[in-house]
Amino acid sequence: MLWSARGLVEARGRELNRQLLQDHLDLQALREEQALPVGRDRRRVEGRGRIERGHERGLATVFGPVAVRRLAFRAPGRPNIYPAGVALSLPAGRHSHGLRRLAVCEAVRGSYDTAKAAIGARCGRVAGKRQIEELVRSAACDIDAFYAMRVPVPCTSEVLLVISADGKGIVMRRRACEPTRVDRSA
Repeated sequence: MLWSARGLVEARGRELNRQLLQDHLDLQALREEQALPVGRDRRRVEGRGRIERGHERGLATVFGPVAVRRLAFRAPGRPNIYPAGVALSLPAGRHSHGLRRLAVCEAVRGSYDTAKAAIGARCGRVAGKRQIEELVRSAACDIDAFYAMRVPVPCTSEVLLVISADGKGIVMRRRACEPTRVDRSA
């Protein structure tokens, strides 16, 4: 009974958080429309004079899927600009930054199957195994550049090299310890 109540609270809590995020995104879209530039100011958005309402994209988050509505600033032969996407720091793909971070954290603990199960239990059905693999792969895209920057400088004779070691993990036989034992009773 306790586990079913806990599962119910988690599911409803996740849905409440998802709805709060959706409402926040809807409010941001409404404010963006209310702040539309008028007249000649429209062309100031990087040379794009046409503004279209109703552009929407899906976003998978740690709370579940939401829809992001935003304005598109357009010009013939040029890609659309979405100022709300920049203001909200939306990722290029479908999955949010928090979900990407969670995918990496769960994937390093074990297999992709267990990562998918953990993400599904916590976030609902927001990513499949292949998507999780892609999220982890994209998170590691700059790992070679990171290690290339950390190339150690060759040591000279003036550089002091130090090593520290302890004896933990070395199995000792009781008979081998007998000759080294100090009699403290004397």
